[in-house]
Amino acid sequence: MTDLDRTTLLDLLLRYVREELATGLPSGLITADSRLLELGVLDSVRTARLLAHIRTTYGVRVPPVHMTGEHFATPETITDLILLLRSRTAAR
Repeated sequence: MTDLDRTTLLDLLLRYVREELATGLPSGLITADSRLLELGVLDSVRTARLLAHIRTTYGVRVPPVHMTGEHFATPETITDLILLLRSRTAAR
């Protein structure tokens, strides 16, 4: 995957969450700072789907130490996690 700026990555992630994970919720309800756990968007199955999407689409494996409510709180925090992990992978 080519380098993406934060805004583009956030837009792509928001689209995925709205279209693939937040079924039944109005898409306008999911914004960059929406609390995904509190809205019921993320549960164990949807989190597993999101992790697979992150791995296949962005080439990043999320280590267990990063699988926290803090990192998966909002689309913004997930975007920041992806960027952090991609930068660490690129630095190797």
